[in-house]
Amino acid sequence: MLDILYEKVIVNRSQINEFFDNIRGNLDVDKIRSSYNECRFDKTIPDKTFAAVDGSLNKKKLMAAFIYALSSQTIIYDSKTHITKHSQAADVNYISSTQTSHINDILSHQMSILELKSTIDTLQKHPEIDYMLLDGMISGKILYLSINYEFPQQIEDMIQDKIDEIEQQLEDGNFPIEIVMNETIVNEIMQNGKFKPQEENEIKEQIIKYSQTLEELACINYLLENYSEKIVGVSKTSSTHNQFEQIIPDAAAVEYVCQNSGYTNPIENSNIKPLRRVTTQRRRTNEFPKYRSLSDRTFTTFFTRINNHGNVLKIELPYKIYSDKHETIQTILNDLNSISVDGYPYILKKAHDEVVIKQRDMDSIMKELGIFEKTGRDMLE
Repeated sequence: MLDILYEKVIVNRSQINEFFDNIRGNLDVDKIRSSYNECRFDKTIPDKTFAAVDGSLNKKKLMAAFIYALSSQTIIYDSKTHITKHSQAADVNYISSTQTSHINDILSHQMSILELKSTIDTLQKHPEIDYMLLDGMISGKILYLSINYEFPQQIEDMIQDKIDEIEQQLEDGNFPIEIVMNETIVNEIMQNGKFKPQEENEIKEQIIKYSQTLEELACINYLLENYSEKIVGVSKTSSTHNQFEQIIPDAAAVEYVCQNSGYTNPIENSNIKPLRRVTTQRRRTNEFPKYRSLSDRTFTTFFTRINNHGNVLKIELPYKIYSDKHETIQTILNDLNSISVDGYPYILKKAHDEVVIKQRDMDSIMKELGIFEKTGRDMLE
């Protein structure tokens, strides 16, 4: 470590420690506690059928392009067969390094498509599933969809035709667990447009992003139209702060104030639409290019500790609870407790462990591909 970093540690140590020491004192403890319902979740023997899905991505940056790998996996648990693997998918390909500033968004959306299709495939083939656990929030996927593009009408019509085909495949239960709107399909679409040679690469990348966003949106719409009441989104690292409006995220506020098992009063969120960045500080909502009824859907969220001093989780249910809210939430959390270890659903951890693409996996992929290109950082390694 550079000596100057040690110097900065010494200079800023008291300021940093003061922030953490004073967190609890700066919180509105009464506001947080009044929203928290302490409750014991005693169910330890599972009597429901659970499934979980997770995805993973990794990449290697070379001077000319990124080599990337994507994967998704669903796991099913029931009291008879216990844990079994079900739907899995993967992709290995390249993206030009000209997309460096967007690479994480591009790959995240592609991974999401694989996760969603694996989820749909599992739910279609196993109607006995009571709960499908997702790692993250569907509303979060919607908020960060990239839809702010405009193309000639002929190109737009061809994209929409392909999305209609994907919709029908989902309805028929006969779809590939892969990204359909890939470069090959986009090349076919572009043959029907007239673009300046110097614009072709940029427009092609825009069409790929837009069409894959619509593919992801088609999967989200189908999933929510058909299976919303089986979906439970689980977030370990939520940074939202709209419930308690404190200086730290809501999950952290619960962590500091509420130590026993329980859950916060649920919040209903509706009119969820994709966001478009206007400035570094401001975002505006965009209308859906399709499936506009999604903005009418209500998402119910709350925070929980499933056991005393356990991890604080954010839970999202992609529907409005019409019956007794507290009774419904307590039933769900009791069921989750029956398959949890240290306050976290074991089946979600298992899905993560099965799907994660580690650096050694990328090294093996590069070796199998026989690619030994320069990274541009070779002289530093």
